[in-house]
Amino acid sequence: MKGDILSMDVGTTSFKLGIFSSALEKKAEASRSYDVHVYAGGSADIEPEKWWQALRECCAEVRDFLPSVGVIALSVTTPGLTPMAADGAALGPAILFFDGRSHSQARAIRALVGEDYFLKETCNLPVSGGSSLCSILWIRENQPDVWAAAAKFGHTNTYMVKRMTGNWAIDPSTVSITGLYNAAANDLTWNRRVLDMAGIEETKLPPLMHSHQQAGELLPRVAEELGLPAGCTVLCGGNDAVLAALSGGLTEPGGINNICGTCEITSVCVDQPVSSANFNVRCHVVPGRWVTFFVLNTGGKALEWFHSVFCADMTEGQFYEEYIPSVLASFFDNPERDRVEADLPVYVPYLSGCRYVLEQLKASFEGMTLETNRDALLLSLIRGNAVYHGQHLREVGGMVQLGRRVVTTGGGARIRGYMEVKRRWTGDFEYEYQDQSSLLGAAMLGRMLE
Repeated sequence: MKGDILSMDVGTTSFKLGIFSSALEKKAEASRSYDVHVYAGGSADIEPEKWWQALRECCAEVRDFLPSVGVIALSVTTPGLTPMAADGAALGPAILFFDGRSHSQARAIRALVGEDYFLKETCNLPVSGGSSLCSILWIRENQPDVWAAAAKFGHTNTYMVKRMTGNWAIDPSTVSITGLYNAAANDLTWNRRVLDMAGIEETKLPPLMHSHQQAGELLPRVAEELGLPAGCTVLCGGNDAVLAALSGGLTEPGGINNICGTCEITSVCVDQPVSSANFNVRCHVVPGRWVTFFVLNTGGKALEWFHSVFCADMTEGQFYEEYIPSVLASFFDNPERDRVEADLPVYVPYLSGCRYVLEQLKASFEGMTLETNRDALLLSLIRGNAVYHGQHLREVGGMVQLGRRVVTTGGGARIRGYMEVKRRWTGDFEYEYQDQSSLLGAAMLGRMLE
């Protein structure tokens, strides 16, 4: 491998960049935040130019480390569905995973193609936002001028790679849940039946390649713009959560990973495709592996909401470092905790809907009384989120043999009392905290470069 690895993580609300040696030692890091658009009715998108501007600013911040870079690897939020002109220019904003504009298109294409077929061949049911198929159909129906002008519909890595190299690319880890990819076979082919029935020409989709494969070389004008050496190898890149799990060692069948961030994601590594209407499946960046994806849109985001609504009298530090731990300690240290739990309200955890149904579900607290206080509501919320993820592990455990160890990461996992929460309400496993990084996972793709 030539030179150092520039690893970038194009996240939902922030961009991170790191420079790693060939031995995966981090030499420098920079980050930028950006705003996304969330509209009335649930639509959510972002201008791809914000990703590029963040890349430019981060490169400028670490410019002293750029001359040694030989490989560029991407970790990306998925899908970030973007309609693009022939030169790669975005024809509209990138549609994000929690977008809610295309529920009717999801219903229609499920009925047309058949849910059993989708689950068998693509391993995933089309849904609004997370499934690019539905977003593409929405654009065709509601923005016919964009549909006609679009040379390609691609994901976040498609846009960034095209701008860096002039070449089109997309990978299985990001397209697995589109409903368009043969995820069960994972053979770098689009599903012809779905394309034909949806009326989408394959020429409107980028060529498929593995995440670690070379998509092209950095264009001279882009190298000059970013301050990078000309001719850097640019890899196709992959899904951010898959790469975070890779950095945490989720590569063997039965391994379990829990990412407790803005979204909370529970994943199980499998060596055979499995499918269910209740979860997603992504192709791993590791050959011969798939990863179940069970996502709660508002994991850590639910705690942010609770803080803003019920605990505005506290600073962020007081809320996360003092208040939540004190509520958890009071519960777990109470010898009558079973009785306390029996009196808790039931929290339904859909503050930002659910990825696995076509209806726009909402959250609720049920069973409140005049004695219910904010401590009880917080405990109910935390319990509800943990129970939700336990449902996934029980379902997948009926399909494959699960390991005993759960590797967990993210800001929520660092809250005191988190492990006790998981053991009581998610499942009787051995929980281990481990720092994971999409940046490191992307850098690891550089080590896999063919």
